[in-house]
Amino acid sequence: MVQPFPMPWVGVKVRSEYVERLKEIYEERKHEMLDIGIRSFNGFFNHIVWQVIEADRILRSRAPYMSLVGFTDNGVVIEDKKLGRIVEVRAAPGGDLVCELDQRNDCAHVGFAYAIPEVYSAMLARGKRPPTVRE
Repeated sequence: MVQPFPMPWVGVKVRSEYVERLKEIYEERKHEMLDIGIRSFNGFFNHIVWQVIEADRILRSRAPYMSLVGFTDNGVVIEDKKLGRIVEVRAAPGGDLVCELDQRNDCAHVGFAYAIPEVYSAMLARGKRPPTVRE
């Protein structure tokens, strides 16, 4: 008897409202997705999951001693385990991110903040690019 070839897929339960929102996003971005080879909602869903996995990997590899605590109205709160303290990175009046601790826009805390997908997207929408981080 021939065994069927096992598929590399598994079933996962996802809240229906999340699926519906993702379907809306997929429909809005369908043409962009086609440009990068994604031709179905399942492909889009896997692409989104992969982006989250990659973002997590990048955050952990670039600054394993930092972690995101949360968001404020105009910035992010970061735990710096190396320093043993909480650091806030805020959007300055000119639009750049500035570290409240270092009073700089090119420190490791600002670099970490830019590595957070929500921050990166918001800054790009404002026409800002990540700085070259200096220690």
